[in-house]
Amino acid sequence: MPLPALLTALIILALALWFYLVFALVMDHRRQAARRSGQPYAGLRDTAQVWSKMLRAPEHRRSRRRVTLTTLALLVLLLLRALV
Repeated sequence: MPLPALLTALIILALALWFYLVFALVMDHRRQAARRSGQPYAGLRDTAQVWSKMLRAPEHRRSRRRVTLTTLALLVLLLLRALV
């Protein structure tokens, strides 16, 4: 398999993983905001507080790290593909 085709396949896999992780992160925080507000769809204040907590809280460190590493891997793959 030639290198450009391999890089393209890796980019597609990394992008699919990134979409999954971000979607799971957004849905998890939507649920937390809804639970916090007591409404099926939380308002802006509750949503902002949950996102603020997610960006700082140590219990969300693992999910933040996963999204960050996947983003960096995707950027590296895109850069490599542009150079090849």
